[in-house]
Amino acid sequence: MKIGPALEQFLSEVMPVIVGTARKDGSVQMKPVWFEYHDGQIWLNGGPKRRWVQRARRTGRLALFFIDPKNIWRLALIHCRLVETTTDGADEHIDLLSQRYLGVPYRNPKIDRLIVKLEPERVSGVNNRTPWA
Repeated sequence: MKIGPALEQFLSEVMPVIVGTARKDGSVQMKPVWFEYHDGQIWLNGGPKRRWVQRARRTGRLALFFIDPKNIWRLALIHCRLVETTTDGADEHIDLLSQRYLGVPYRNPKIDRLIVKLEPERVSGVNNRTPWA
């Protein structure tokens, strides 16, 4: 799915994303994480032992909820499919995300980092009460 320019601009802003994954019993678990919009994909960073990563690998599906912390009428719900998880560049990626969100390199040990690459499939939400184009 092609993301339009207004939503691309929104996704370039610094805010956490709430990641929703399905448990085996069908209930939803939500977790706030850092993200990067990268060439039409949404990239997250996690570890193979993180439950949200394990559920994403099991189901291949995630729901991402973005909300502007200054304006609740700017929000997007993006349903995604898991494209891949990779260790290639994952340590550098968590440093990039830490710089983006905190202004400093990642301070914790970089053990088993993964880039989680997601392909948007469906978008809903509003940009100041107008649906995303």
